[in-house]
Amino acid sequence: MAGAFLLPAVGSAESGRVVNRSTAIVHSSADFSTDHRAARASFRTFDFDGFLLGDGTWQIVSRVPHGRLLCATYEVGARFGVGTPGCTDVKWLSDLSFVTQQRQCNQATVVHSGGQTEPQLGTALPNISCVEHVVRCTGNCN
Repeated sequence: MAGAFLLPAVGSAESGRVVNRSTAIVHSSADFSTDHRAARASFRTFDFDGFLLGDGTWQIVSRVPHGRLLCATYEVGARFGVGTPGCTDVKWLSDLSFVTQQRQCNQATVVHSGGQTEPQLGTALPNISCVEHVVRCTGNCN
């Protein structure tokens, strides 16, 4: 079962231990205009927030705490899907993509911010209702 939580690194041969995994509901903007590319959806929880645009561009911002003196490297990633209210039964439309990497030491909390463009998400934006946020760590993790 523990192996199910190890995820392959994007753009890296390393993998890490997942230290936080949570989901949020994606809220579409009120003006889903006739130009789908101008559409915007957003998400926010206590752990993270961000947005998804009609062209498939997304951004995520997450505060990541490190509770040790010795250093560790943290990565933040996300994936998007369609699910029930509350995001309990989700069909993921994208792979998990890690978009930040920060080395943290001395019990520091660091704000991670990153994103990318996945055109297939822009096409699916009207149906997207959930985002999963994952933080993984290598080194002297919490």
